[in-house]
Order: sequence, then structure tokens, then C-alpha cells
Amino acid sequence: MKKFIGTLAAAATLAAGSAVLTTPVAQAVTISGSGVKYVFCSSNQHNNQISYDDRYGEVSKIVSLPAKAQDGSYCGVIEVGIESDSYVSALIKNERAHYVYAAVYSVSYPLFSGSTGAPPNYTLVARDESHSSYGGYNYAFAY
Repeated sequence: MKKFIGTLAAAATLAAGSAVLTTPVAQAVTISGSGVKYVFCSSNQHNNQISYDDRYGEVSKIVSLPAKAQDGSYCGVIEVGIESDSYVSALIKNERAHYVYAAVYSVSYPLFSGSTGAPPNYTLVARDESHSSYGGYNYAFAY
């Protein structure tokens, strides 16, 4: 079953303490493997709004990114199983970040990888980053 996610959140409106997400129409990338890996980074560790696709549809969360990178930004990785030929995208935004980054990797497993211990193959299919000298609303949308 193919799923098409043609829109994702690109702007937030805060109302009653919760974020309401709206978006322009965008084309998502197609994953040819059996999984997808999302990488999210931000100069602000906390209150990052992320959206990504798994096998059930769009997932949106507010997260703290756990790993500090060498450049001082904070990053997190999410890997999910997904049907081959699915359309996916990734979004990160933060109202107090000077830098944000989102990337989508197609994950494919070599034949007999379970019995041979062969690692999966990761292919970068989309990425986006944004720098803001103001440190205000900033987002990256990989699709």
C-alpha cells in the first residue's frame, strides 16, 4: 500500500499552550528500502518540534535532542520500518534556535544480513538546514 504525505507543518501558531501546525503543499521523497532513518539537529537542545512519517502516517512530537555534536548542536536519530516506495519527509522547527537540520535516509538490508551480521545500507535522499542570526523561528524541511 502506498501512502502519500504531501503536506507537513511549516509554521506554528501557539494557542492555549499547544502548537497548531499548518503547511504549504510539498512533494515528499520516495523511500526504496524497507526502512527510513531521520536525523534531526538544532542549536537548541530543548523544545524542538519534529514531524516525520512511519508506517502508520505522520508523527509530530516536541522533543529534546539527546546527543551533543562536535559543532555544539544537538542531534537525535529515529529509525523506523516502512513499506518500500513510501513517500516520506522530515521537519524540525524551534522558535529559539540559530540552526536546525533535518535529513532523510533510505535504509536497505543486504540479503541474509540477519545471519551474516552485515550492516544496513543508508542512502541520503533528502536534507535541509537553516541558519538564523536572529535565533528566532527557524525550521528545516527535508522532502
